[in-house]
Amino acid sequence: MKSFIKSSIITSLLTIGCFFSAHALENQHTPYRLPAIHNASTYEVANNLIERAYESVRANSPFVEAEEASNDNERVNGVIDKMAKYAAKFLGTRYRRGASGPKAFDCSGFVGYVFRQFGITLNRSSKAQYTQGEKVEKTDIQPGDLMFFSSRSSGKGRVGHVAMVVDVKDDGTLTFIHASTKKGVTYQKFPDNGYYSRNYIGARRIISSNV
Repeated sequence: MKSFIKSSIITSLLTIGCFFSAHALENQHTPYRLPAIHNASTYEVANNLIERAYESVRANSPFVEAEEASNDNERVNGVIDKMAKYAAKFLGTRYRRGASGPKAFDCSGFVGYVFRQFGITLNRSSKAQYTQGEKVEKTDIQPGDLMFFSSRSSGKGRVGHVAMVVDVKDDGTLTFIHASTKKGVTYQKFPDNGYYSRNYIGARRIISSNV
């Protein structure tokens, strides 16, 4: 950052110096005035230097990169928001083992179905989905991330259930949507100081800036 600012300042000063030098030559009171064609050429060179300096600043500015990153984040957040709203349309849809929608779902079938509508393909089982994307620490979980749990059928410490995060509060509490065996597609608060807190395994981030 410091080197960029330093080089930008030097470039700007040099180009401004060229411009004012040309201007001084044109207005210098001397019997040996330069031809008008020379002055025009000098102005053209100075203007070209200034334009190139501005282009260099725009191309290499960390502020431009920050703006592009911000735009990427807004785009990703927009996709996640649409996914959460789409998933909510299936609230109350019944659970059926091995079902992948839209009339019935199991847990991995549900998140796979939702992601697929937005051009993202997930593996079929929750265990296989846990190998996708990148690991996310519990304190860094964001909407759109997948949370994984063990289940009664998978056994303690083994992935057997998956859910999609739809909301995260400032205090770290969050809400995920999932296909549960008893309630079908439903929302769940986390931590719940109960079943899901005891069986939490980890989280993965599938959605990135390349969506």
